[in-house]
Amino acid sequence: MGLVLIAGSCRSVRPASEPRPSGDLPDPPLVDWMTLRTPDEIVDPDGIPSKRPSNHPDGIAVRNSDGDLVPLLPIGVEGAVEIWEFASEPLGGGWISGIDPELIDRGRSFILVSNATDDDPPPELIVPRRRAIDAVVLEPTATPSAGTAIVMSSLARQTPPEQALMADLLKAGFTVVTTAPPVSAIDQTTGGRTTLDIKDDPEFAGRTFAAEVDLAFTAWADGLKAVLTYLRQSGTSAPSPLVLIGVSSGAVAAPVVAARLHQDFPISAAVLIAGGSDVASILLETTLDPEDLRLQRRRGRLDQGEAEAFAASYHHTVRLDSAAIVEWLGQRPILILEGGYDSAIPRSSRSLLDRRLRRPERWWYPVGHYGLFVLLPGEGDAIVDWIQRSLRPRIGPSTGD
Repeated sequence: MGLVLIAGSCRSVRPASEPRPSGDLPDPPLVDWMTLRTPDEIVDPDGIPSKRPSNHPDGIAVRNSDGDLVPLLPIGVEGAVEIWEFASEPLGGGWISGIDPELIDRGRSFILVSNATDDDPPPELIVPRRRAIDAVVLEPTATPSAGTAIVMSSLARQTPPEQALMADLLKAGFTVVTTAPPVSAIDQTTGGRTTLDIKDDPEFAGRTFAAEVDLAFTAWADGLKAVLTYLRQSGTSAPSPLVLIGVSSGAVAAPVVAARLHQDFPISAAVLIAGGSDVASILLETTLDPEDLRLQRRRGRLDQGEAEAFAASYHHTVRLDSAAIVEWLGQRPILILEGGYDSAIPRSSRSLLDRRLRRPERWWYPVGHYGLFVLLPGEGDAIVDWIQRSLRPRIGPSTGD
């Protein structure tokens, strides 16, 4: 506890080693995105085509704390993503129960569902193909508008520390769009989990994990793009500028999502909290359990050759977990918050992210992964201040200047 109490004063700030470009930035590098299919191609277990489920997403159960199904309204399809909206506003409960309702002028909740095609990824790679993300849109009571903060949450969903940061963003006038990592529909083939047998077949496991990562990144990015597009078309504002905040798994996926959003929803700055780069190295070195990662992994202690074969197969196959995408995001103002003793996101992965982003501003804390979450509520004001300073040329001069 003593370490937690003093950690804030141990924050170190390191400016970028090179100046960030100003003005328009180049488009992200061309990548081969995984293909999602439209609901017209969805078939039920009996093989009967269906354009869209009529009352609830197929294979996705959204329940309240009592275990009852949450009423959802089918809104339509944007691109290849089904859009479902909660029948009631999320104020005072659900994923954001820790945020003071007085900070929220209006709230809306969505479920975004997507499907991979039958042959992409290849059928021999057994991964769940139907996935969904949530998105909660919170408009602040504070005025004037400061922009939109997209908060990509951790695997533990919107934890109390993350909600505390969202509250600070709302106080500052940011519209908050918060979303958690994709979940897979339960199906007969996979049971909603990707299985990896790294020890017995590291090459096949590497290709399978690459498909898992690409599909998860695609579902997250396209789901966010779909809901932002719908908000714009329906007259609900997601005001500019946009800042992307990723926490843990959200920080790992943030560069890919930023690249996918770039053409229609360019990201002006990013804050990456407890993140890293190269998902294969995270999987091999993390102290998190497979269940924490929403995977099934057959046990067996790996030798160096098996680990290297898995990583080589993954890197040869994966499309979106690339250095080029991370380096492209690094041309914006970037802030990293890092726990120096984080074993969930190993040091090698954190260091790689730092290098790929061209060593941006970094706040270092003498804590582990969960310790950084504990500290997060006390750092909210400083994070919001950093965002405002980074966006200042776009939102006008501060009254204090």
